[in-house]
Amino acid sequence: MMKAILTGMNGTVAPVVAETLTRHGIEPVAWDRTKVSTTDEAEMRRFIESVRPNYFLHIGMGAVEWADTLARLCGEYKIPFLFTSTVSVFSDNVTGPITPDMPPDATDEYGAYKRACEETIARTNPGAQIVRLGWQIGHRAGSNNMMDYFENEMKRHGVIVASAHWYPSCSFLEDTADALFEILTKRGPGLYQLNGNSSHSLYDIAMALKESHDTSWQIEQTDEPKRDNRMVDTNITIQPITKRLALHTK
Repeated sequence: MMKAILTGMNGTVAPVVAETLTRHGIEPVAWDRTKVSTTDEAEMRRFIESVRPNYFLHIGMGAVEWADTLARLCGEYKIPFLFTSTVSVFSDNVTGPITPDMPPDATDEYGAYKRACEETIARTNPGAQIVRLGWQIGHRAGSNNMMDYFENEMKRHGVIVASAHWYPSCSFLEDTADALFEILTKRGPGLYQLNGNSSHSLYDIAMALKESHDTSWQIEQTDEPKRDNRMVDTNITIQPITKRLALHTK
């Protein structure tokens, strides 16, 4: 059976990707940081050699040096290597549509970290796949996704304030996982951007999620921020959020 090592199995995206891999006959093997070092290269080598994976997906957070070593080792072992980055490599000054050739400019801690990972991986392993993700939409609160954000806003403030002029890059977790599988197994090296939202504001999406989950959310429409974070990429398709949400095409 084919195998894939995944980092980030305690996070939001990797467990859903693992389910997708399993469905396609690929055994997911978690990189358990309590058992395998992220700094000791000899230990990292031993683990990779013991699993002998057909693929490697670096989805978890961790030091830039860890990403660099993983990319280098996978290049050396000729293991296809996929890294999940984020739309957050772009600052709020960048206005969509964001194409893959636009230079990332984020300077905040998270955006700068992901930028550094992208640059390091591209330099260390030219055969790597770097995939920028938007805001992930899950089906419940409890993990780092849009549902969790809205639930927490309700708990904290008793209302969700959502801009009718903020167009986020976003996609449902399952659709993200399907697109990552497609890139991993059928596409070549390079940079990819995944966004399932072509035309809807955060307010539109919040209202549709409220309806879809029959929640008691109080949603207040606002005009700020005015922001367009939508990524586009003609090299890969992802299922639009309109397939899972009652959103009217604009």
